Amino acid sequence: MAVRGLVKGDVETLGPDAFPNRVKPQAYDQMAEIKSLGVHTPVALPYLIDEGLLPAEPSSDLYTWETYVFDDGNGDVEEEVLATRKCVVWSQGRLIRNVYHFELEGEDVIQALLTSFPSKRNVSDTRHTTGPDSANIQPWRDSRNGRKPSRGDSEATEPHSTSERALVVCLKSKAHVYFVHGTSHIVDFPFEISKAFSAPRGVILQTKSVAAPSSPPTPQLPAAPPNSFFSSQLRPTASYLQSPTLVKSFASTQPSRPSPLSGKARLDTLSPFPDAFAGLAQATDDDTAGFYSLTDPLSDLGVVTYSLQHPRPRLSTKASSGLSVEFEAVDNSERIIYVSPTDELGGTGSSQNAPLTLIITLNQDLQTLTIWHAWYVEEKSLASLLKERAAHKAAKARRRSSFMSSMGTGATTPAVRTREGVRESLVGASSLRLPGEQAPSQPHGASSRRPTRQEEEDAMASQMDPDYQPGASQQAARESRRISSMNADMRQSQYNANASFAGPGGRRNASFGGPGERRSLGHRKSRGSTPGSVFSRSLGPDDDLMDLDSSFDADDEESVGSILRHIRATFDATGAESILAGLGDEMKRELIVRKLHSIPIATSTSSEAKTVEPIQVATLLDFRHRMDNEDQRMTVFIHQDYTKEVSALQLIIKRRLLWPELSLTPTMAIPLLVGEQKVGSSSSIVKLKESGRSSILLADRGLVLAADDNMPWPLPAQAPYRVNDRRDHVALDSTPNKEVGRNRTLPGPSRHDLQLLHAGASGRFDEVGTDRVHHRRQVRFTPRDPAVSRVLDVCELVLPAAQAQCLRGIWCVAHAELVEHPERLAGTTFDRDWVAMVAALCCFLPHLISNKARAALDLANVAAGKAADSSKSRLRMSEHRHELLSNTTADWLGPRASARSNNPQSTASQAEPQRDKLMVVGAALANELLGSERLQRIARSALQLSPNEAIKLVLGLHVLREEYKLCKLTPSSLGSQVLAVTIAQIGSWLGLVTWSHQPGQYYHLEGANEDRWAFVKSQASHAPQMPLMDEPVGVYHWFEHAMNVQSEERYPTLEVIAMLDRPMSKSQQAVAAGMTGRIAALSDIVEASSGLAASPVATVELMAKHGINSNTIESLPEAIGAPFKDAIMKCERDPPTSWTPALLALVGREDLVSHTIHSHASVPKKSTATASSPHDIQTVCHALDHHHPNGRTKEASRHAVSQLIFREDKRLVEATSLMHFNATQMAECAKQPDWTDVQHIEQQRKKLQWVTTRMVALPPGDAMIHFDCQTPLLTDKYHLPGFSNSCIMQPMGTTLTTDRSGLTEEKVSWAYFHAGASAGLRISRHVAGIDTSWIAFNKPNDLTNRHAGLLLALGLNGHLRHVAKWLSFKYLTPKHTMTSVGLLLGLSASYMGTMDGLITRMLSVHITRMLPPGAAELNVSALTQTAGLIGIGLLYYNTQHRRMSEIMLSEVEQMELEDPDSGPDPLRDECYRLAAGIALGYINLGKGKDLGGLHGMYLPERLLAIAVGPRPVTVVHVFDRATAGAVVALALVYMKAGDVSIARKIDIPDTEAQFDHVRPDVLMLRVMAKHLIMWDGRESHTTESDRPGFIRRNLPACYQRRFQAMSTTSAKLQLQSSDVPYFNVVTGLAWVLSLMNAGSGNTKARDEILTVLNYFHAVRSGAEAYYYDAKLARSTVRRCIDVLALSAATVMAGTGDLKTFRYLRRLHGRTDSETQYGSHLAAHLAIGVLFLGGGTYTFGTSNLAIASLICAFYPLFPTDVHDNRVHLQALRHFWVFAAEARCLIVEEIDTHRPVSMPITLTLRDGTVKSLTAPCLLPELDSIATVQTNDRAYWRVTLDFAGNAEHLAAFRQNQRILVRQCPASEAHDSVFSSALAALNPSQANAQRAADLQKWQDVLTSLPVFDDHDKADVELVLPPNANRVLHTDERGTVIDDRVALSRSVAGSDGDALWNLRVLFAWAQKARDSEQGGLKWLGDEVVEGLRAKIEERMRQT
Repeated sequence: MAVRGLVKGDVETLGPDAFPNRVKPQAYDQMAEIKSLGVHTPVALPYLIDEGLLPAEPSSDLYTWETYVFDDGNGDVEEEVLATRKCVVWSQGRLIRNVYHFELEGEDVIQALLTSFPSKRNVSDTRHTTGPDSANIQPWRDSRNGRKPSRGDSEATEPHSTSERALVVCLKSKAHVYFVHGTSHIVDFPFEISKAFSAPRGVILQTKSVAAPSSPPTPQLPAAPPNSFFSSQLRPTASYLQSPTLVKSFASTQPSRPSPLSGKARLDTLSPFPDAFAGLAQATDDDTAGFYSLTDPLSDLGVVTYSLQHPRPRLSTKASSGLSVEFEAVDNSERIIYVSPTDELGGTGSSQNAPLTLIITLNQDLQTLTIWHAWYVEEKSLASLLKERAAHKAAKARRRSSFMSSMGTGATTPAVRTREGVRESLVGASSLRLPGEQAPSQPHGASSRRPTRQEEEDAMASQMDPDYQPGASQQAARESRRISSMNADMRQSQYNANASFAGPGGRRNASFGGPGERRSLGHRKSRGSTPGSVFSRSLGPDDDLMDLDSSFDADDEESVGSILRHIRATFDATGAESILAGLGDEMKRELIVRKLHSIPIATSTSSEAKTVEPIQVATLLDFRHRMDNEDQRMTVFIHQDYTKEVSALQLIIKRRLLWPELSLTPTMAIPLLVGEQKVGSSSSIVKLKESGRSSILLADRGLVLAADDNMPWPLPAQAPYRVNDRRDHVALDSTPNKEVGRNRTLPGPSRHDLQLLHAGASGRFDEVGTDRVHHRRQVRFTPRDPAVSRVLDVCELVLPAAQAQCLRGIWCVAHAELVEHPERLAGTTFDRDWVAMVAALCCFLPHLISNKARAALDLANVAAGKAADSSKSRLRMSEHRHELLSNTTADWLGPRASARSNNPQSTASQAEPQRDKLMVVGAALANELLGSERLQRIARSALQLSPNEAIKLVLGLHVLREEYKLCKLTPSSLGSQVLAVTIAQIGSWLGLVTWSHQPGQYYHLEGANEDRWAFVKSQASHAPQMPLMDEPVGVYHWFEHAMNVQSEERYPTLEVIAMLDRPMSKSQQAVAAGMTGRIAALSDIVEASSGLAASPVATVELMAKHGINSNTIESLPEAIGAPFKDAIMKCERDPPTSWTPALLALVGREDLVSHTIHSHASVPKKSTATASSPHDIQTVCHALDHHHPNGRTKEASRHAVSQLIFREDKRLVEATSLMHFNATQMAECAKQPDWTDVQHIEQQRKKLQWVTTRMVALPPGDAMIHFDCQTPLLTDKYHLPGFSNSCIMQPMGTTLTTDRSGLTEEKVSWAYFHAGASAGLRISRHVAGIDTSWIAFNKPNDLTNRHAGLLLALGLNGHLRHVAKWLSFKYLTPKHTMTSVGLLLGLSASYMGTMDGLITRMLSVHITRMLPPGAAELNVSALTQTAGLIGIGLLYYNTQHRRMSEIMLSEVEQMELEDPDSGPDPLRDECYRLAAGIALGYINLGKGKDLGGLHGMYLPERLLAIAVGPRPVTVVHVFDRATAGAVVALALVYMKAGDVSIARKIDIPDTEAQFDHVRPDVLMLRVMAKHLIMWDGRESHTTESDRPGFIRRNLPACYQRRFQAMSTTSAKLQLQSSDVPYFNVVTGLAWVLSLMNAGSGNTKARDEILTVLNYFHAVRSGAEAYYYDAKLARSTVRRCIDVLALSAATVMAGTGDLKTFRYLRRLHGRTDSETQYGSHLAAHLAIGVLFLGGGTYTFGTSNLAIASLICAFYPLFPTDVHDNRVHLQALRHFWVFAAEARCLIVEEIDTHRPVSMPITLTLRDGTVKSLTAPCLLPELDSIATVQTNDRAYWRVTLDFAGNAEHLAAFRQNQRILVRQCPASEAHDSVFSSALAALNPSQANAQRAADLQKWQDVLTSLPVFDDHDKADVELVLPPNANRVLHTDERGTVIDDRVALSRSVAGSDGDALWNLRVLFAWAQKARDSEQGGLKWLGDEVVEGLRAKIEERMRQT
């Protein structure tokens, strides 16, 4: 069938199975051709029929289905959702993805749809499918609320917010949400929904309207009109509701601000005559909202509201008043017709661009269609809302009465007249001012003047008639008023003239609306309780609150500013009313709308049910911005089914920053109406999408391609409608049936009632007639070849607007002509896409072709027509063959094969070479189109280009062709050839010799010569002047010139070319830069680097700055990428430490990325796989009652690191075995000669008791060794081990068992508490999921001591911060002492320093002192109250809270006289007062120099009075209990303060005689306090060897001689009580020395402490004690030994020092009657400290660390397991606050295994240390740099001094990743590098053999003849885990091979590539940047030699 007429696109029909899951490019011969290929039915329909869910031939009423198009990044995927009453099926392509059944719900499925919900994910998530609805506005909100956005906020605003697609199935009262990734939710609705719509964020729900009740049986008083006098008195206006007399007058009414959504805003509730309004109230629907939004299935529903604004009350603190908004629900009579399913702007902007959302509603009562602009708002932070609440209260206190008068008037904008009496809702003139405008001045006392009689009459008249004008000004005030944002509806009346009063002279001329109503000056605050058609609307009492309606002048920036201020006001008001008690029980508001425009419609009055939508809406966005600004145009097409008319509303979209003053702010898209026109009649419309472009198809009219097209492009005649797709293989029955076949047709649908539905991918849609048969069609309006689309895009950019607009239309017309007459392609081998493109360009250049040339073209057309008959049969066979192979072979053969199969002359052209007639065919086709009627719709002026415009076209095509050269991945050279010929042809027509195809010219050398191509010859009269370049300059030539002369000249880009004669907007500049991105980036780098003369570091930084990544470099030609690859190679070994992760990734150093970002993704994977037990449901349920602990107690990664740290011996294994308290214990009790068997057994039993005492003291040490090493499985119960009751008695190996009754939790309660804490401290701090559910899951039925210890451990690690408060109360209710202690301390530790109010109240009720006066006695144990005091100290840590400080100080110095008969105070013992002192120290830790907040408390004086003051005889016992707490409090408050006065007062006495008046253990505390205040022990690091040690220097003079003789005395000493002060003073000095050198590994301090320990050990073992005096001294020595052992371990914390460990093993082996529980506890704590965290942790010396070590290692240890008289045992675990992860772990990035590697450590003082990782580092603040020192790996440098990110990242993750470098980089000589590359030592024997075999195969290939043996490693690395096996990056070997092949080739670009490479090599040799590191001098010289050899041969 011949196709005539104007053609805009191609149409074809597809069957249901005609396309695969993903849409693939189809054959080119289907463009502009109409074919019917099948009937479209749902994909899931056969499945539902087979399953019996639908009958065999289901009616269309039994199901509904919709189609969607989803772009997954690889192409458009067509989806279908089919819904029945009880089932929903989701399918993609021809595959059913999922089936959902709802038979059990009890409700029918109303609707099912696909949409997207916003989802905010971590940066580590690799998905970057950021939707247009993912605008994150929290950072700019914080900055607006007073907090400066941080760097983290900036990173958070990058595209982290993504959208997740989901299927929403709506039932009657609920919705099921099924996300694509698998999760599902159920959302219950408090209402019944009628329909749901997809939105940019979630869905919008439309409620089902409630039928009005029947009329009352008796007549009722009708309601007064809204503008009547009676109505104005009784209506609940805004001013009326705010009246102070309202509540007094109507006490029984509803609150003064009823919710518009609560259904209570009825007139009868406010009326003094309720009966008068009874009938009206009953006759109306409940005033509930009609539209709701659901943006998150886990959040509440939001109501869709429109906002009313009025000026905000002016505050005294504000210079100007802003806008205040109120929200109203959209009228219930409005029904949604259309909602933007996605961002109307396509989401092309950044993630901070707010989506443009349009909503169109239909009001059947008013017969009005309303277009709304909608935007999403988010809730504010609580801090900002509280600030607004304070301002609100202040404004309310100063607020004047709302009854105001004497409104001023303006000169240019007349104000609204004043209304008096009860109509005073309009406030003063300032209410109508725009923000920022000054209030009009008023005469003084004007408000107090009594109105005249004339003014009173005018006031009365104005109340009766809203349009009344005073006699002095009887004129149309509204008509003289200029348009502003406050009365913007005035403009709308111009578009509704037919629906308004026609006379321009009447007073009501400004009214507008539908035929049944009149509305003036804006949409009123009406709830729709009365039908809008009954009464006219005017400026009524509610108009003091106005909204922003509609159409504005496109150039009126004031209107845009007003709208923007209004939007800001809605953001400011978001969530404020919930804090200000304004919302009540309303739903949140997250979608705000404003009316954009209203148009009248005509609806059918027929009672017959309509099966189609009465209104169809489609939007079309302009494909490009305006050239001079950022505005975009968009057209909204509205089709009315009743009238078949199509209206087009032209919108202009203005982008404005919401908060211009902030850096992080979203961009709002503000639509403005600029025009409205009638397009004509059509039976239906549909929006089509193809290849990223959209168009509107009007049935029987054609296609609209551009938003500003005035007329659609007609389509060809309709083709027959087929039943099946001819390309499908239809399974025919065995019996012949004439009705079944591929060519069976159906009668077409009626064109009058035709509907266009189900728009799909690639322009697919359905045509549906009255028979409801869906015929699948397809309109193609874009080229299939992406290269052709790119050329058209470039032409649209450089051409003028008139030509650019019609370019694609002309291309479609030309393509359709080629489809109709395929014989025109006989002279060319190119397909229709390219020929049509050439013809489209030639259509703009007819004036350049001479008459003679046109005549020749006409002859060519005649000749083509004669040849048509001879080739027709061949053509049909070719088309049939291609049609059969279009879905199979042709898709694999590519464009060339498709072109050959399309063209019947391709075979002949291959047999006999001839010139290609592409230009002749294209020009002849253009000549014919210009002479026909097909382009009559285009003005002739738009079809001619001036010479200057033609030159721009030539330049644009030339730059595009050069852009092709910069990418080696260009699929074919077809585009380059066509562009070369086209440019040469146009250059010839213009008379530009250098741009023509003449011999010797540029394009003649590029292949555009007359030997291969036929040109249309035409002589130009004169040649125009070429801008930018006189002759074509290639990109290779420009790049070579820039390197040789260091030129900064840029290569012309499309942006520069397009701006030759007109300006461009920034958006257009960005588009132009993207089309030639490589040229633009290279130009920027050349300009910034002065012709690539910058250093390698600067070059790499410029690459990252201008968007050149590793993929770009790989695809650049070798010569162009040579400078960049060489710079990368030079920076790869040692990149700057200040580089960002992007720069590090660019140079291939991803191993350094983890050192610069804070991401859990940087934590390496576990390198060892362990067998795990099954975790099915039965196993998990069984584990609740019967738990089987895992045999592996620590993770493999920690074990591997610890093995490397202690790789020389088994010390860690020994320490771990010593601390196993749940394993069988070992003891030795050899039988003595004089013992009988009975005595031996008795001695063994005694030994067993002593071993048991030692065993119950093991858990604290075990907790230290296994600290932070375990990640529990959240689905398993966490095992809390107990104690073993077995002991193997050596040497006989007898196993003894202790009585279990002695090891119960009641007998050894604190031992089990420590065991639980030990298990809890194993859990890593960074484990996620330790929350309320996990703790409740592990909570025992009866509270235990072990679980109490677990709670303390979780709190110390910070996990209790994620626990719900209600669970805490469940733990505290039983008043289990251990649980209360653990929970209170754990919660306080997790909330340390936060002053959390709820935790404070929880602690307060457990402390008697903090209860109010007169409160009842607490039934709480003393230990719980002691823990409460410590909890207060932690919760208020470092806050200097005065009230808490006063309480703690009062508890320390409490001096109530005790009753001698009742004994000592059971509460305020020494433990309690010590806890109060510790808490006081925590609150004011290290604040001794600044106690301003505690002024007047006399804190130091009061503490010193207790610590060192006189003791009255009556209260001396109280002072003794309080002294320790006071000394510790002074030490903590004045820590490191250097206060000499306080230090001198707290110091020990000067004389030995005074020691008798001080308790000996207090002497130890005072020594510690004095030196902590002065902090003078750190000098031990650098003291000379001959200088006395710290202990000796600081001993009193009376003890100097004794200490000096200590090491020389060998005789046995006689212990006396007078030695006790000496022992305590020396021990105190050793203790404070260890605190000041904690974790430092200082061997000098260690040796000094061990010397004293050795002496004390000798004293204890050698001295005899027979009397009490000696026994007292002996006990003191034992306690001092415990403290000294712990002190030595503190200095060497985490190091596993062998010398110290030998002493500690001896202490652990003590099993005698004199060694108490406390001594064992100290020894085990010391062992745990020595191997802290398996050698990966150590102690710090911060204020918090020192204070925590004092609490944990307090020198008075318990005598038994229950002893808490002096110190609370739970505090022994506070060492956690001092533990620091400072172990440097080096891991291979490929294997994620830790390796041993030498490192170089540079301190800030210049000291250089050499260590071997993994190892402990000194304090991080003292380190300048850390650098790896292994040549086999790339160097890694951590610059703590120069890069703060390195230090912050190392504190979070101590692993650094290293990567092996190639052998050529690791070795200096070729021999050593080749030897290392061929060394198979890194693999096993089999792997080495296989590797050697493949290496031999590779080296035998000819391509590797010129390569060294070391290069083999780059191709086949010996390590199978190397990244080279999986990385897609090329290596230098690939570049060498490519360059070697270029030498032997003849391609011009390849030879240019070599020439530029030689120029760069010469420049690199002459520079001082290190020569040729990337390619090597020998390679370049070899290539040059081959070129010279080839030249000699030729």
